[in-house]
Amino acid sequence: MATVRESVRKRTTWQRGAILKAMEGARCHVTAEELHRKLRAAARPIGLATVYRALNGFVREGVVEPVHVGDGKVRYGLSAKHHDHLVCLNCGQWEPLPRCLVEPPSRLPSGFKVTGHQLELYGYCVPCQAVLAGASPG
Repeated sequence: MATVRESVRKRTTWQRGAILKAMEGARCHVTAEELHRKLRAAARPIGLATVYRALNGFVREGVVEPVHVGDGKVRYGLSAKHHDHLVCLNCGQWEPLPRCLVEPPSRLPSGFKVTGHQLELYGYCVPCQAVLAGASPG
């Protein structure tokens, strides 16, 4: 199986390579602004517009997937590191699940090709459960 970098080698610039490297090192999905802040501190800073253009290209190429986890921001993660999320309805905190919970469908309508999915499980984190119950978290 090709690595992420091998799959986008046809248009690799140093900026795209740096963005992919930063995404490979991320714990979970990141916003374009978070990537930009991290890359801005490097010896060769990258502009925010370049980050957005690269992310959009990676999405079109299927290397990166956009995710909406309930905080109103678009976050991006490597398709090869796909996972789902838990989202707190009270504070908006979210965390990745250790693995994908969706099994590939065994039957699809003729001609339909699945290219991805998103799954967020909504509920209340432990601190918010305590606050909502009238107790202090602890």
